[in-house]
Amino acid sequence: MASNRDDFKAKTIDIMAKRVGYRCSNPNCRKLTCGANDDPENYSNIGVAAHICAAAPGGKRYDTNMTSAERKDIQNGIWLCQSCSKLIDSDDIRYTVDLLHKWKQLSEEAAILELESASPAQNTEQDISLIKFYVQCFDRPAFQDDIRQEGRMEDFDRAIEDTIIALNTGVLRTRDGDIIKQADGKAFVQNPEWREKLYNVVDILTAIRRRLMIAEHDHVYSFYSDNGYDGMYCFNDRELEEWFNSSREEILKIMSSICREIGVHELRFSRRCYRW
Repeated sequence: MASNRDDFKAKTIDIMAKRVGYRCSNPNCRKLTCGANDDPENYSNIGVAAHICAAAPGGKRYDTNMTSAERKDIQNGIWLCQSCSKLIDSDDIRYTVDLLHKWKQLSEEAAILELESASPAQNTEQDISLIKFYVQCFDRPAFQDDIRQEGRMEDFDRAIEDTIIALNTGVLRTRDGDIIKQADGKAFVQNPEWREKLYNVVDILTAIRRRLMIAEHDHVYSFYSDNGYDGMYCFNDRELEEWFNSSREEILKIMSSICREIGVHELRFSRRCYRW
């Protein structure tokens, strides 16, 4: 029985995976999807060649205007780990065609940067250069202001996401998507203690984004303003409010512990006290 799906050819899948270095194209993940297993003549693969626009009617983001050839073309594919492949199909409103194309482009750019900067003899000076780049990523209001003083929670979330991407891929972007700095991702830091701390920072940043999404869904905060723009957020859950502040403070403490070792200025989270 003939299939109604416009599946990718094996060659297309192979090229798609190699173009991103077998890493998940979700910039918040970047998990390696291929590696050795116990069989010396085999390997393990947890990667998926996912369709951006579905391969068949009824699938997520299916586009009736696309031809069969376009649906199975490499431009309509994105390499993801199995978890992220399921994630993008669980919420096609959030994970749009445009967003997935941006993920694809960013992951391919990161793979190019890794090739261009690959060096088996990376030394401490190169590590220090990377750390200085990462420190710059925290020079923004999202890591300086009390959570109540954020201008817009949407901008706060975007700033956290951009910082995760910068640490994972070495690409720092503006709100418009322009690259303003580029280096290597945290996996290239040779000092194992520094690298582990950077992984911890990304874990905390990811937790902040998840809890912010839950807070928005549960309506645990409100925005008060006299002019509709400048104002203050009020959290119904004060413990959650404190968590957002202390989590960012913990991130800066971790980064500062590395800063002390390389002799650069430490980071500070400027808490401000306000009376209601």
